[in-house]
Amino acid sequence: MNGVSQQVQQCIQQCQQATNQLRSMANTEPNQQVKTMLNEGAHHLDLCITECQYSVQQMQTGQ
Repeated sequence: MNGVSQQVQQCIQQCQQATNQLRSMANTEPNQQVKTMLNEGAHHLDLCITECQYSVQQMQTGQ
């Protein structure tokens, strides 16, 4: 894995941690509106993670 791929993979891991934190906060949030917003933020990060994983895959296959 080249340096750029490693950096992107590290970013993915940080985003996964942030996603887990948002979901954890949502699970303990009594306000439904805030809970929804936290889960929505986690979902947006999930989409970013998927796109970054695709980029890493493309870098590894040389495309």
